[in-house]
Amino acid sequence: NLNIDAFLRGLGRNRSIENLGIYTDLGESYQRLVPFLKNNKSLSDLTFTIYDIGLQCARNIAVLLGQQSSLKCLNFEEINLGDEVFVEIATALSAQPQIEELNLSMSNIGRNGCVALGNALDGMRNPNLATLYLDHNDIDDEGLHALVGGLINCHNLTKLCLSGNWMITEAGLRSLSTLFQSDDCRLEHLRLYQANMDNDEAAVLAAGIARLPSLAKLDLSYNRIGDEGLQALAGGLVNCNLEEFNLSNNMFSVLGLRSLGELVQRATRLKSLNLCGNTIDDEGLQCLVEDMPNCCSLQTLYLSGNHLITSVGLRYIAPFFQSDKCCLKELWLRGINFGDEGVVALANGLIGNESLIDLKFDLSGITARGWAAFSRLLCDTASVNNTYLSNH
Repeated sequence: NLNIDAFLRGLGRNRSIENLGIYTDLGESYQRLVPFLKNNKSLSDLTFTIYDIGLQCARNIAVLLGQQSSLKCLNFEEINLGDEVFVEIATALSAQPQIEELNLSMSNIGRNGCVALGNALDGMRNPNLATLYLDHNDIDDEGLHALVGGLINCHNLTKLCLSGNWMITEAGLRSLSTLFQSDDCRLEHLRLYQANMDNDEAAVLAAGIARLPSLAKLDLSYNRIGDEGLQALAGGLVNCNLEEFNLSNNMFSVLGLRSLGELVQRATRLKSLNLCGNTIDDEGLQCLVEDMPNCCSLQTLYLSGNHLITSVGLRYIAPFFQSDKCCLKELWLRGINFGDEGVVALANGLIGNESLIDLKFDLSGITARGWAAFSRLLCDTASVNNTYLSNH
């Protein structure tokens, strides 16, 4: 303890350290860090990785965080805080309005923790919070409602992560929509994967984001969104400046994909679309891509894990590949055993394409016939002119 105290006293005189990680309970020695936190204007990142934070430890941390500082990023890395413990810490956060990033993922703050955090954010004057991670925290509708009250006061918030909080239902998403619809909301990135979201809940979310033109990245992967939910989302996202959309591992089919295809055509900034693991078949792929020849922004398309896609479906993509507007750089087709027929369809479709850089698919079932088609695509030796124009 004497050595720790001496070290902390010396640390209190430091003015250059930018990042500090605490991996044990310092007990009463936390108080010796107060001068360091107050006086070191270089410190921007503070991380706690203490796997057993009790109530007294939380109170000691609260005393430390109750001091004015220059912190920009505060992390509690996968710590089982519990709501009672976090309430102590959340109250002290009112003294840190300059924090730009707060990471509480997998900290088990629950409903009461959300209430305390919402109150702390609501009580701040001009908070700088831009990024908030609250993934996997057992947050329910009541907790989210209280949290939103504080988030509305965070006019700089651009990224909100609420994934894995499966107790959030339509009521909680309606509360979240009040944040989206507030005049000062500038949210750009919303993460709600593994949220147990169904069609009705997706429709509520869609109604909220319809008034959020700043939204650029949306992650709704690993949910239960079907055709009706996807249709609602496609309608709600029309007015957003969407750049990345992750819908992997959901439950939609032809009707939903047709609506999504219409959105892709109209979303002039959409660069990445992830549809992995959605049991998309040839008909669904046709509905998705029929308007894509007019898409001038999509650079990455993930279709891996849709094992029902065959060479028939891959032929439907050819007009998109061959469109003058096509700027696709990356195509993922892992987990689809389409064999030689699929490879030939891909190779023929890519003739003349000048944008694709990275193509990923499985090798199983492909013979010399399939590879010959790709060899001709990469270097067509039929004539000097064909060789010059091929993709070698």
